[in-house]
Amino acid sequence: MKAKDLKSLLDESISSYPERTSVRILKSAKGAGPSYHPVTYAELGRMRDRLAAGLASLGIGKGTRVGILTDGGFEPLLVFLACDAVAACAVPLCNKLADDILVHNVNHSGISFLVVDNKSIAQVDAVRDQLADVPQLIITDGVRDDALSWEQVADRENAVPSVSVSATDETKILYTSGSSGLPKGVVQTHGNIIANIREVWDVIEESDTFQFFKSAPDYHSMGILNIYYPLAKGWQLDLARSPDRVLTDIRLSQPEGFLTVPLVLDKVYGNVRKEIDAGGIKGKLVGRTVAAKQRLVTGQGTFGDRVVNATVGKAIVSKIKEQLAKRVGGNLRLLVVGSAKADPEALDFFQDVLGIRTFEGYGVTECAPLIAANHLGGRKTGTVGRPLFKVRLVDDSGEIIASGDPESSTCRDNESVGELWVSGDNVMKEYLNDPQRTAEVLVEKDGCSWYRTGDLFSMDEEGFLTFRGRVGRQFKLGNGEFINPELLERVFSRAALVEHVLVTGDQNFSQPVVIVTVDVEEATKLSDVSLPKDEDALRTHPAVKKGIRTQLL
Repeated sequence: MKAKDLKSLLDESISSYPERTSVRILKSAKGAGPSYHPVTYAELGRMRDRLAAGLASLGIGKGTRVGILTDGGFEPLLVFLACDAVAACAVPLCNKLADDILVHNVNHSGISFLVVDNKSIAQVDAVRDQLADVPQLIITDGVRDDALSWEQVADRENAVPSVSVSATDETKILYTSGSSGLPKGVVQTHGNIIANIREVWDVIEESDTFQFFKSAPDYHSMGILNIYYPLAKGWQLDLARSPDRVLTDIRLSQPEGFLTVPLVLDKVYGNVRKEIDAGGIKGKLVGRTVAAKQRLVTGQGTFGDRVVNATVGKAIVSKIKEQLAKRVGGNLRLLVVGSAKADPEALDFFQDVLGIRTFEGYGVTECAPLIAANHLGGRKTGTVGRPLFKVRLVDDSGEIIASGDPESSTCRDNESVGELWVSGDNVMKEYLNDPQRTAEVLVEKDGCSWYRTGDLFSMDEEGFLTFRGRVGRQFKLGNGEFINPELLERVFSRAALVEHVLVTGDQNFSQPVVIVTVDVEEATKLSDVSLPKDEDALRTHPAVKKGIRTQLL
């Protein structure tokens, strides 16, 4: 990979693999269910250029920002690629935002054009009077008097104007969730995304061809990498129709790999753990199979383990894989896990027992997003892997207690915990129009610019990083005890009836407060009581509450 900007990145794949399938789009036909339709790299290049020519004819070029507010699909990907071709900046927005946040993001980003679909255009209509300048709308489906149609813009045969692009030019503005105040606009450059692609280029999967599923939304930093990395590699990228249809569409894709949150692993392994905990002959056989397989994989297996694995174990593992295949198809061999801390037992179960490589990593939007990852070059369960860029851990007094990069690492003490700082080409340019908050997180030290993540880590003697919590998120109870909520949340998330969990508290409490949402699918499996079919009633049913409390305890 020689490209220094995202247009050149795709150009390399177009010239190298013109006849390969670049993306597959899920479409529904009359009288038939949805099916995937392939687009070759050569076709993708022509589509990009036609849209880029259309954007250029509207005056869109370097310095122009184009918003995207849709329910997913193929069009946002094309907008990203076309904006790269004319050096414009894409601003993907979540179509589930509250009105006030949507207004803030549109006004703050200064977008001149906004790509919408029939579903999201109603959101724009609802807040139109609150927008400082209503952007020119481009609608992907249908016709509106106040909007340009997709066909008007995306089907131009004009030549794409030649534009010089540097690695430091902005290419995406991504809005953070706004957990502290209004969302911040993270300005990502071409160089930021290229740096991430370069660092994971050959350490995730060695195959020249690979079928990857796009599971991350366009408005997430990982969703951006979920587009550019597979396309840069010349792989096939299957698209979901929308973020809400990922779990449905992935069954039709049957990919070899995809990005996932830990919840998917927890669901599968949770069912296995439940059978083991239930005991009886079946539970003992499952437990014996899992233990035998893991010992064999780590080179500690006995003759008895080999016998179990070759007989009853083979049947049990095959049955588990059949259940997994119903969710994601039977071709899966790679999972890249992120966004939250994964259960180490679940990771090892997928890797050792099911033979599906699981690589947990860590990143933030401000770093486009990857900072560290487990990969083919080294994997250690319970950690987020080794750093992909230069990092250091800094304690409360400002002392450096550990440092590392892809080549080497040093640490003062394996137990020491410090805030993770990152320096590299992946670090964002700035927070848009917010020099104060930019200055708070971008620090010049020792001749380098460092991004302060606000997350606490430790580093072991091999350079693997372990997440230890969020700066300022620990709290003190009334009895004087300090609580690290992330560690408790990791334990409580194993409860089968729990879908999501949050641990909080302060000095007004003598114990932590545990807030959970109910896993409705698991709740319906409670068999010792008659349960309502209405989901809201089910979530608050006394038997479900009792079951959750029992599992948490």
